[in-house]
Amino acid sequence: MIAVWRHLSDITPWLFCLTIGMVVCVPPSQGRTSIQQREAYQGKFWQITDIHWDQKYSEDGDSAKMCHKGYQSDEHNSMWGNYNCDSPWPLVKSAIQAMVEIEAQPDFVLWTGDNAPHTDDPQPNFSVIFNLLSNITGELRTAFHPSIPVLPVLGNHDAFPKDDYPVAGKEFYGKYLTEGGWSALLPPEAQQEFVNGGYYSYRLDSGVMILVVNTNLYYAFNTLGIDVPDPCGQFAWLRSKLQLARDEKFKVIITAHAPPGYFERQALVPFFNGSYNTAYVDLLNDFGGVILVQIYGHEHTDSFKLFSGPKGEIESVALLAPSVTPWHASVFGGTAINPSVRLYHYTPSEILDYFQYHLNLSLVISSPERMLNTTGDSSLEAGNETEIPKWELFYQARETYGLSSLSTINMASLFKQLESNDTLFQKYYLFNSAGYNNGMCDSSCKKNHICAIAYLKIHDVVHCMHFKSPRPHILSYEHLSKFGKELAGNFHKSNASQLIITLVVVSMALTAVLAVVLAVMLVMVVVKRSRMVPVERSFPILDLSKPHWQNYRKLP
Repeated sequence: MIAVWRHLSDITPWLFCLTIGMVVCVPPSQGRTSIQQREAYQGKFWQITDIHWDQKYSEDGDSAKMCHKGYQSDEHNSMWGNYNCDSPWPLVKSAIQAMVEIEAQPDFVLWTGDNAPHTDDPQPNFSVIFNLLSNITGELRTAFHPSIPVLPVLGNHDAFPKDDYPVAGKEFYGKYLTEGGWSALLPPEAQQEFVNGGYYSYRLDSGVMILVVNTNLYYAFNTLGIDVPDPCGQFAWLRSKLQLARDEKFKVIITAHAPPGYFERQALVPFFNGSYNTAYVDLLNDFGGVILVQIYGHEHTDSFKLFSGPKGEIESVALLAPSVTPWHASVFGGTAINPSVRLYHYTPSEILDYFQYHLNLSLVISSPERMLNTTGDSSLEAGNETEIPKWELFYQARETYGLSSLSTINMASLFKQLESNDTLFQKYYLFNSAGYNNGMCDSSCKKNHICAIAYLKIHDVVHCMHFKSPRPHILSYEHLSKFGKELAGNFHKSNASQLIITLVVVSMALTAVLAVVLAVMLVMVVVKRSRMVPVERSFPILDLSKPHWQNYRKLP
């Protein structure tokens, strides 16, 4: 119906012109009323993120080993998933089916990355990754009408080794189009941009431009291209697109996999390399007026981030959607998740609302008779009946938070309410894990969320967390990144000991204290030494270019 209306709205002005016999006629997209018509438009779009389909998932697999085949276990896993494991195929398929059943005619679908599992037995190589991408691409393309754009985004787990995205061109990124099947999703002009570094733009009929950014190039754990000022020329490309939007007075939706800033459940865990984080945030703040919204995944959790200018003014807002995978990330303060998909309502100038849908996996496992519906789809079978789980509306953002829209101003107001209204904050905290119950969030827990939402740069986060006088050489972005990467190397191990993690954190704090003590001792030694050695300004300079150190003079 929406597609038909679009076509009618496109040809109606021409029919009118022919009727009145006008010689010159300008369509609305080129006339003075085009901006008014765009502002009156209201549309919808889906986001599906962090699918993490694990082809080795087995109903007989050991949940302590990612539910993989080959590990002996007396337990039985649901065909729809396990909180300790990544997504089985029936879960992936049911998520896409739920999207179509709820809203089959969105303006577009954002598919925001991370499709391979968190495994290393072995780690998925490109053969596995491209097979995953190709299958999910086919499922999405078949589920939605060919006229509906499905816009894919690269995630850090969509490369091999994971996290590593090179400064390269068609020889690397072109394979996602050919072997991953994304050429079936992207028009030629988007493909031409994509091969330059995994980024591209897409202009919607509503007048909004989607800017798909490959933030994996800036990811803290990407070991490739970290010394390149502008990996793959993406910063220059992004600036040119934002400038175009400003000049031509239209809005953009920026979407990527990993956001900048820090994880709200552990606010000192960074997502970007430090220099790229600052450059990215500053660039988007420069063009905050043309950014309709930013859409990210990666965290697996439900939250948002405020992009603030140097004077504290809110320039734009980023919305972070929860994952399809239920996998419990037990490091970095991670959590299990009820599998989720999100439907946005928007105009060409702002996000009006979003509807967060989820699958209550605990009820599916404990009470399948309540949570399963029969279906005619023979590809999903449980016992003698064909069944699919019930995906339900978990909450509606505007109604739940009492907002007129999800504009930048209103989201800044929501942040203030979360700071002061603990009842509302605890509700947000339950939403953060898509309904998986982690209990109450205490003051320390809340501080992490508040600081990660409001601040995106290291010194601002440190100040917000009330660390006393952090010395840059001790509490630096690089130290935090290194610490995070050491833990991230074992991020797939869902049964990681919280005790061990606590000990690691404590040891890091002790190391910082020890560094301060050593620094003080070093200063004392230098001072003492300066008193012992006579002041002698005539010491000749050491000349290493000569075969023998002729100018060298020993100290007494």
